[in-house]
Amino acid sequence: AEDPIRNLSDWDEVDEPWQFMAACEEYHACVIACTRHHTSLPVATDATCSGLQILAGLAKDASTAKLVNVLPSDKPQDAYKVVAEQATPHVPDSIKPYMDRKTVKRVVMTVPYNAKPFSNRGYIREALKEKGVEVDKDDLTATVKAVRDAMDVIVPGPMSVMSWIESEVSNAIDRGLTEITWTTPSGFSVTQRLMKPDVKDIELQLLGRCKVRVSTGESDKVDKAHHKNATAPNLIHSLDASLLHLSALRFNAPISLIHDSVLCRATDMSVLSDIVRETYMHLFAEHEYLTTFAQQIGAETDPPMCNTLEPASVIDSTYFFC
Repeated sequence: AEDPIRNLSDWDEVDEPWQFMAACEEYHACVIACTRHHTSLPVATDATCSGLQILAGLAKDASTAKLVNVLPSDKPQDAYKVVAEQATPHVPDSIKPYMDRKTVKRVVMTVPYNAKPFSNRGYIREALKEKGVEVDKDDLTATVKAVRDAMDVIVPGPMSVMSWIESEVSNAIDRGLTEITWTTPSGFSVTQRLMKPDVKDIELQLLGRCKVRVSTGESDKVDKAHHKNATAPNLIHSLDASLLHLSALRFNAPISLIHDSVLCRATDMSVLSDIVRETYMHLFAEHEYLTTFAQQIGAETDPPMCNTLEPASVIDSTYFFC
């Protein structure tokens, strides 16, 4: 902090060099030099795979809740590592030495947002490439399947909820529904309107002949496939937003939000941490929100519930947001 240029090698290769430098300057001013007696630097605390935290609350799935630090434990839990260990026996032998949390992390993070096998392939290929491994398409297909199958075993509640949402949305569209609407716990009204595009084929004759398909706007036909794929992730995002919205309303101090990361002054962090935990508890202990959502979309079947989670347990979870 006193001479960052001369000490460049000490900080320019850390994960977030400018944030690290700002923290050094703040600490130096407040603690060492004592030239400032208040702190204004925001520090961040993140959810552990927020999509799975929300889905665990919806399904009241204690096994998933434990893996994503909703339940108390004496050390941080690692869902990515557990999924990797479950998948490893089922991947090709050439991939087994490289199966770890980094290989599966992006898949585990995005499946709750309805990421499909095609995007999963890209994430795993990229993770293996960073390890210097080139994987052929058949081995990649087998690896993706093994990871997705592992998630069915390790996080059954969330996977069942997502499958149920897809099925019920499909049924709703078949019954003639043109929009999917729901209201979040914070009072935000969501209207999801997804129509098939109106397209025209255009032939071009510049430098040869080719045909391109161009969208000219919306048609009057509901895009059922898009609704099926979009509803679960949009619902999870809206509940994630509700958690942070309701937390921010109770927090009477400077705050910043970046998706599932909350930032505040270090001196305020204990207060904010308590508020976020209490808000999660209220969201899922006082309401059966999945049942409410089922009523809002006119679901024909009851939502899948594990009913093994007591949401109040999150109050004592040190690593829920950390």
